[in-house]
Amino acid sequence: MRLIYRAKWIIVVLFAIIFFFSFAVLFAGGTTKINWYLLVANILLIFAQTVNVVFAFMNKHKETGIALLVFLLMSIVLMWFIYIMSWSYTVKALTIGFE
Repeated sequence: MRLIYRAKWIIVVLFAIIFFFSFAVLFAGGTTKINWYLLVANILLIFAQTVNVVFAFMNKHKETGIALLVFLLMSIVLMWFIYIMSWSYTVKALTIGFE
């Protein structure tokens, strides 16, 4: 858990990069496999970010924990917006793709 916490800001930056690519691939068109890989990467990074938030608050790093919590909430909202709000488009991208 400590190793994940050391990479706390790298995880935030990685989520931003992966989210940008998922948004681009999802709406610009891409294969089903690529859409699934990017979705799984986003979910794994959200779990890693959750671990960082818990670890920060457990070790009394309140300022860092609050900042990480804000980024975690923003990540969840962005994922909700991109995948749930455009559900019919997402289902098509994740099932048959736009090859």
